[in-house]
Amino acid sequence: MPRSVTRSILETAGIIVGAILVAWFLQAYLVKPFQIPSESMEKTIDPGDRILVNRLAYRFGDIQRGDVIVFKSPQDPNTDFVKRVIAVAGDTIEVRRGQVILNGVPQVEDYINPDAPDFSSFPPTAIPPGNVFVMGDNRTNSQDARFWSPPWLSVDSVLGKAFYTYWPPSRLGRLN
Repeated sequence: MPRSVTRSILETAGIIVGAILVAWFLQAYLVKPFQIPSESMEKTIDPGDRILVNRLAYRFGDIQRGDVIVFKSPQDPNTDFVKRVIAVAGDTIEVRRGQVILNGVPQVEDYINPDAPDFSSFPPTAIPPGNVFVMGDNRTNSQDARFWSPPWLSVDSVLGKAFYTYWPPSRLGRLN
């Protein structure tokens, strides 16, 4: 028995609307793609890279030091940033001539961009509850918490944890 043209059109429209709703749900609540516009996270993430962000990561767990996160800019909530968490609530962070000192202990950061040495300093600062301190991996080219007032980020601004680079294919892989 042949199908009517109207029925075929309605089925096709239903499939398209369903696919759009599923895609919207996935991006709104589970995994969202982002394109990186700046050099602030080089060598970990390059300008033009496309990453996936787990939007559920912090609904079931806490933000950890070393996590790469996407968040709303404290200066412009219409702009999203990607940076690395360096300190969490209760930590004291300091930077001396580019060396991160966390709770009095110099840190080994094998993820920072070795092609851009950083000689900046930042005074000892305690991170209050409900906040984190973030920095770009390319420290000389990152407008991060060192330059904000106050110099930390509310966890309420965090959109999720970046976990995978999916473009370009040559950079495909997990983010650390």
